[in-house]
Amino acid sequence: MRTGILGGTFDPIHMGHLVAASEVHTALNLDTVVFMPAGNPWQKSDRVVSDSNHRLAMVRLAIEGDDRFVVSDAEIVRQGPTYSVDTVAVWKDTHPEDELFWIVGADALMRIPTWHRWDEFVTNVTVVCVDRAGVDVAPVDVPFEFVSVPMPQVRISATQLRSRFASRVNSRYLVPDATVDYINRHGLYA
Repeated sequence: MRTGILGGTFDPIHMGHLVAASEVHTALNLDTVVFMPAGNPWQKSDRVVSDSNHRLAMVRLAIEGDDRFVVSDAEIVRQGPTYSVDTVAVWKDTHPEDELFWIVGADALMRIPTWHRWDEFVTNVTVVCVDRAGVDVAPVDVPFEFVSVPMPQVRISATQLRSRFASRVNSRYLVPDATVDYINRHGLYA
């Protein structure tokens, strides 16, 4: 199977994540895209991150009804900091036939050399970069090979969305309706 993995904090998941997954699924003829919320995102230890069960629930609601997408709690159930290199190793153990495509935004692509055992990670997956508004990436800036997939620009970030929800600014059409309802029902970001 040609499997894309879109990891992230998803705090909250938004239309940019969904558009990226859809564009990569089509461009690379993937069988599925796995949304994988981070359990304990070690590179975000400087800020409060919503409970992993809330983030997982928001992803489930956001992708419901789209048979191209599935969600995995693999990083959430693992204890301690979660590293992509370990996630790939576990995935390959349980899905040895899968060809893996790791989907990142241009901003995350530039940070991969700071990841734990990044050089091992990039040899075990095809890294796929989607455009991110305001971030330019030149192949000479990245010390490994990657595939670039253009996508329509969605100028929103999870940081902006958390601020909008905290200020009670309408975020409809930026976040799936079911996810907005979940955020409001659970008082997230208030």
